Amino acid sequence: MDSKDLPLQDPTITHQLFEMIVEMSEDEKRTLLKLLKGGALKARCRRQRFRKSIRVPVRFATKAGHSGGVMQSISLGGAFILTRSTFSIGDSLAIALSQPGLEKTIWIACDVVRVTPEGIGVRFRSMNERRIKAIVSIASGD
Repeated sequence: MDSKDLPLQDPTITHQLFEMIVEMSEDEKRTLLKLLKGGALKARCRRQRFRKSIRVPVRFATKAGHSGGVMQSISLGGAFILTRSTFSIGDSLAIALSQPGLEKTIWIACDVVRVTPEGIGVRFRSMNERRIKAIVSIASGD
């Protein structure tokens, strides 16, 4: 299996990176560090955070009322929701996260950052420890 096909959590990817870095000359290490600090990969990598594919029913509230959909993916920064509701980029909404492991429903304020015929991409706002725990719980299937 090619390393590009491995899940990012696969320890062999990190191991391969460590091996390559250890084998570099001091000059190569300094150059790599400079490139990474300068954001050389940011332009190539679309996402800042790992996104987990899931299929979880979700409800959300907007100024127009309540609606629902299916959360298709989630990260600590946002989510993609399959929905038939109509949105525009910049719209605000609040997503209700509830899971058997969560003691109560957690609401997260979001901004719509992507609109497709299938649904919307949202960026989470105002994250705190409780909301992060809810996202991790949902992403891990707990």
